[in-house]
Order: sequence, then C-alpha cells, then structure tokens
Amino acid sequence: MAGFKKSEPNTKKKKISKNGPQLLEAAIKAHKAGDIKNAEALYLNAIDSGFHHEIAFSNLGVIYKNTNRSKEAVSIYERAVAANPNYADSHANLGNLFKDLGQLDQALASTLKSLELKPDNPDVHMNLGVIHKDLGQLDQALASTLKSLALKPDNPMTYMNLGAIYQDLGQLDNALTTTLKSLQLKPDSSTAHMNLGGIYQDLGQLDQALAATLKSLELRADNHDAHMNLGGIYGNLGQLDEALAATLKSLELSPDNPNAHTNLGGIYQDLGRFDQALAATLKSLELKPDNPDAHTNLGGIYLGLGQLDQALAATIKSLELKPDNPGALNNLKGFIDQLTLNSSNAQNLIKAYELLINLENISHSKLSTIFIQVFLPTIQEAAKFDPIISTENNALTNLAADWRLRKSLTMLIPPHQAIEHFLTRLRKELVGLASNQKKIPDNLKGLTEALATQCFLNEYVYEQSPEEEDLVNQLIPGLSSSQEEVFNQFLAIVACYVPIYQLKFDQGWLENYPTSTYESRTLIESQLQQPQEEKRIKATIKGVSEISDTVSRKVQDMYEENPYPRYRYADFTDKTSAKCISKAIEYESTKKNLQFSEVLASNHSLPRVLIAGCGTGSQVITSSRYKNAQITAIDLSSSSLTYAIRKAKDYGMKNVDFRKMDLLDVAALDETFDTIECSGVLHHMEDPAKGLSALTKKLKPGGYIKLGLYSDIARKEIVIARKRIKQLGLKSTADSIREFRQKVLKGEFKDLANLPSFGGDFYSLSRCRDLCFHVQERRYTIESLRRLLDSHGLTFCGFMISKKIKNLYQEQYPEDSDMVSFANWGKFEETHPSTFVGMYQFWAQKSY
Repeated sequence: MAGFKKSEPNTKKKKISKNGPQLLEAAIKAHKAGDIKNAEALYLNAIDSGFHHEIAFSNLGVIYKNTNRSKEAVSIYERAVAANPNYADSHANLGNLFKDLGQLDQALASTLKSLELKPDNPDVHMNLGVIHKDLGQLDQALASTLKSLALKPDNPMTYMNLGAIYQDLGQLDNALTTTLKSLQLKPDSSTAHMNLGGIYQDLGQLDQALAATLKSLELRADNHDAHMNLGGIYGNLGQLDEALAATLKSLELSPDNPNAHTNLGGIYQDLGRFDQALAATLKSLELKPDNPDAHTNLGGIYLGLGQLDQALAATIKSLELKPDNPGALNNLKGFIDQLTLNSSNAQNLIKAYELLINLENISHSKLSTIFIQVFLPTIQEAAKFDPIISTENNALTNLAADWRLRKSLTMLIPPHQAIEHFLTRLRKELVGLASNQKKIPDNLKGLTEALATQCFLNEYVYEQSPEEEDLVNQLIPGLSSSQEEVFNQFLAIVACYVPIYQLKFDQGWLENYPTSTYESRTLIESQLQQPQEEKRIKATIKGVSEISDTVSRKVQDMYEENPYPRYRYADFTDKTSAKCISKAIEYESTKKNLQFSEVLASNHSLPRVLIAGCGTGSQVITSSRYKNAQITAIDLSSSSLTYAIRKAKDYGMKNVDFRKMDLLDVAALDETFDTIECSGVLHHMEDPAKGLSALTKKLKPGGYIKLGLYSDIARKEIVIARKRIKQLGLKSTADSIREFRQKVLKGEFKDLANLPSFGGDFYSLSRCRDLCFHVQERRYTIESLRRLLDSHGLTFCGFMISKKIKNLYQEQYPEDSDMVSFANWGKFEETHPSTFVGMYQFWAQKSY
C-alpha cells in the first residue's frame, strides 16, 4: 500500500492482537479507514512482535511521509527494502521520498530499481518523469511520462506533468494541449489550472494566464505557488501593487519559499524600493544559496543601488552556478562598461572580461576601458625597450603569451594614444625584420596575426612612414615569388598594412595558409573570406531608385569608400530572450505611463520596424531584442548594406528586408511602421526636417520613433576640428585623416587636446572621418530640438542617459519626475556640456 494522504485520526480504540500477521491485517484495515493514529500503532506493534514484513514497513513509511516525518520515513522505507529487496513498492516509495527531500540522485536510483522489479507500473513511470524533470533531463522526463500514458492513457496527473515538461522544453503549444487534456479529465485540479496559467504567461496571453490562475485559487485558496504565480502575472501586466499583494500572500502561506522571496525582490525592484528588494533577495539566497536566478536579480538590485562591484560579484556568482544564464549575461553586458578595475573587484572583473571576450553576441567595444586598465601597465613597460622586439623584453613576452590580449586585438579598438603608439612601433619593427628576411620569433606569430586583424579593424588608421611604405611595397612582390614557408612567415606582417583580399597572391598558398590557431583563422576570415563574401553580396544589391538629392549623393560616396562602422560582433539577443518592443521603449525612456498599441505590447504580434540609415547593420543586429519584429532596413550605401547583410546572415536573422534607398524616398515603401529607428542620420541631411517629415508619414498613429541627433554644445570641439581641417586644406582621404590625427596626437593643436578622448571614434579611420571629416553635419540645441518635435506632432519620451546623469538631473529638478522638460534640460546642458557628447538619443511618440 502506498501514497496514503493525510487524514484525521479515528480515536475509537481497537483491540490489538499480538499475532504479527493479524496485527498487519488490522493495521491495513485501520489505514484504509483513515484511522492513521491507530494504524501507525498497529504497524509498530506488528514490527515489534518480530513480524518484519515489507508491507508493514512500507505502509508505515507512507504514514511518516504524510505526517512530515521525513527522517523516520527514510529509515522505515530502507527497512522495508532490507526486509524484501524485491518488493517494488518499497523502492518506489523510497524514491518518492528522496524526490520530495531534493535528493534526486537517490530518488532516481530507487525509482529505477522499482521499475526493474515491476516494469509496467504507470505511476512509477510518471514519478520517474518528474525526477528526470527536476534533474533537468527533459528528454528522459518526456520519454518516461509518455511511457506512463501508454500504460494508463487517462491519468490526468500524467497529462499535467507532461504539460510541465513540454513547457520546460519550450514546446508551448504541446504544453497547452496536454494541460487542457488534464483539465478535461479532472476539471477541478487546482494545480493543473495553475500550470495552465504559467503556460499562458509564457505564451504572452496574460489575460488567460490571469483567469486560469484565479480559477486555481478559487479551487484552493491556500495554494501558495498559485499566489506566487499570480504575483508574476500581475507584474507582467504592470499591476505592481496587485503583484506585491499576491506575492506577500504566498509568503504568508509559505514563509520559507525562496522563489517567492526572489519574486518579491523583483517586484520591489520594479517599484523602485531597492532596499526592500535587497532584503527580500538576500532572504531568498539565505533559503536557497545556489539559486542562479536570485543571484542575477541581486546583481540588478545592486546596480540600481549604484553598488557596481557588488552587482558584478552577484552576477559572476550567478554565471558560475549557471554559465549559460541569459539574464545574467545580459545584465553583465549592460553594465560592464561602467566598471573600473580596483583591488577589490579585480578577480571578478577579470572573470567577466574573459567570459565576455569569448562571446559573439556582444559589442566588444564596451570592454575597451577594462582592456586599457588591464594591459596598459604591461604595454608601457614593454614600450620602454628600443627596439621593442628584444629577448630581454619580458613585458613583450608576457603580452604575446596572453590569449586575452591577442583575442582582444581582434575584437575591439583600444582608444588610447600610448597603446596605439606601441602597436605602431611594433608593426614598424616587424616589417623591418621581414624586409631583411629575418625570422619572426615564434612567440610573436600569434601577436602579429592579431595585430594584422587589429589594423584591418581600425582600417589602417595608424601612422605610416614613407620608409614603411617602401618596405611594404618591396615585400609584397617578394612574397609572391618566395617559397611557401616564407610566404606563411610574413603574410601577417603585410596584412598589417594592406588587407589580404586586395593583394594578388597565389590562391593555393592562401588556401593552405596554416589556420590552426584562433589568430590565424581570424586573420584569413576577416581579411580574405569575409570580403570575398561581401563582394558576392554587393553584386546582388539593386537600388529602389537613383539617389537624386545632391547632399545625399555626397554622403553616399563617403560611405561607399568607408562603410561605417566596421565591427566584428554586435549586441545580439536570442529569440528566447527577446521581448515585445514596448519593454525596450519603456526601459530607454524616462517618461512614465507610456501608452502602446496592442501590436507593440503583445508577445504574439508581428510589429513592423523601419531602421532608416542602417549603415553596416549594428542597429539591425541590436533590434534582435524585439520579439517577432518584421524589420525593413534601408541605407543609401551599397558597401554599408553589404556589410550589414553579411552580419545579419551570420546571426541567422531572417526577419530583415534590406533595401538600398535614400531616406527621402521612403514613401516608395508600401507599408507603414509601428516603430522607426533613425539614429545618427538626419543630421547628415541638407534638410533634416524634410527627412523627419518623410519618416513620420510612414509611422503609424501612436507609433514610436527613436532619433539620434548631434548636440551643438557637446560638439564644440568637433566644430573647431572641422575648421582646422578646412584651414589645412585636408581632404576626406585616408592619408589626410592619418595626417590630421598625428597632428592632434602630437599636440600641435592645443584647442583639440581632448579630441582623442571623444569616445572611441578617433581611433578608427571611418569613425574619425565620420567624426571630423563628414561632408554634411547639422547640430541642434535643446530648444531647436523641441521645435523640431513639436512641428512634427511628436511627443518627447525622455533622453537615453546614464543613471549618473539621471541622478544629477533629478537632484536639480525633482519636480520633473518624467524628466521631459526641455527648459530644464537646456539649463542642465549649459552646466554639464558633455552630457550629450554622443548624441541626443530618445524615443518620441506620434500623436493618434
């Protein structure tokens, strides 16, 4: 006998026989009658009389289990197994108990033993499925549960369990079908209704999720899990007060539920009550220290409190527990560029750096500050040697041996003058060795290949002396006529000056170039294979119409020469982590209580998004965060579009329609859009207002547009730079850009001393061209920005700014809780002129 439920004891006394079998018979009779107290006494008397029958032990174990005496239950079940190792029910009961105690390995072993003895027990197969599910072995869980159903087709509990497994597998349609089948068989199952609510929640059908969960609570008002789930649903609906009440009710019923404490922390966090959020999350971790999701939330709370080192520690702990935790990874990617290396966070920060440098779904430029902090001291030490390449230069040896430095050089452009100067000197020494046919030290091979990729990434922005140019020009034909071994030795050095795809080298040698290391593979991929692919793509691009606007044609020519920006990887969001567009707009806006159409707020709609001026596609890749979005991306440069198409293909984005066209011709597109992004584009038009008018006509009423426009105050130094360039008669060519940069770096222009610190744009050719040499640039003040939006019927939703800037603004203007006062922002920017050093970036809503 197994699986008795709790019941009130029957106080009627029964005459107890001292005969073992009779005592067992009487115990079973009392047990079936619900007289648990008397049944327990009879089982014990039977055992004490020396009648050690497995059923006596097993049924007594059931009583102990159902009366929360787990330790005694384990002991008595083990005695049942000892009494008769071939009694399947004893093994099954012991497995169930181990499962409830969280001892899943023991649970699995006991349950498998039960099935070895009694293979066709549907209930044990069902329990085995639950154990596999709890172990994260979902395929085995599915197989066991389906086996149970094959043996017992109409078991509602098995269908319910099957639905939960399908839910964990992400097969939500199957999860819904099987859970509804469970309810068809047993309509009054509180747990099945609760599970149904969870499935509807995952499907984004929040109204149905709410109804199912409320039905669960109608059937069983004291179901603490249902109250906890109800809190989660209310939270997703934005009804935070109701979410708080439901979660607190869950904790009232089950005070030691770590998941409910975690959820409570999340709700307090959404309410901005960070101290309470912290207390709740720490309580959750006290109850369940190894919960990766709670550590993830803890990191977000510390971030909200401005405690960055603690946020880092919590996030790293979460990733140690669950390395593929998407929430923790997204959080880390979001604040890594705010961190500064110090003695207390060094270990965690290095771990974070090593983790992120190995990812391909992040824009590695946000790691630049940490790169400088970590490697600059060693680079400066290595730079003390002249020549740098020396057997005594231990610092260079250490740099060359550090995989993190080598890989970083292939991923990001270090925005630091001393690092650029060091790499420029190293490159010059390498080409000097090659020209003299001197063997490059073996320990520098990987570093040389990484340097070649770095030079390609920054578009050969480093200073090149006439001597170097001569050496390279002599080396190239020499390589073509040399032996393959020499070719392999010096190819990377040539690639530090000229991209491989532009050189007419022996194709067989290129194909046979040794690519056994990351650095060598990356060199060939980035400088040969990918450009060849882009050439094939470019041949397929056709424009919607000819570019007729004069300024547009000039801008087009510029970006055909220098597609902007060049990057290796971008911020990409997997489909499973994507959210509806409204969530992104709310997160990036300061205005509260924004109103959204159903298509922007639903997880099931197919919102149409236009990215106007997509460039090389980083915005397109970032738009992967929009759930189910159907994206149209336009640009007037074939070279930029080619790069964007290749990158979108790399990330498997099949929801993007790329078009070559001028923004002014956007009326030629058949559809209208729910959301438009146009960042860093309008200010390069002759008449930005005309461009904005074209876009707003394609934006649906109530839709949102994201804009990025230059600030006149923040770009005063750029204005000076542009005047200097004009005075010098410098053209927008690679040589002129290099010449201008060197004058700035050598301090020839005192009024441009801060230009190298102007973001990372100074340290690559196309970025510097866009920064200082652009053929067309308009800048805005806060007041002219207000007039622009007002004239187009757009409501300002607040600037996209750092938490530090938000705090400063709120201290000065506490009455402007939405932070949307243009008058206030005008005053603020006057006193904090670097606030919008990148651009004014913000969302605005079109009126209905």
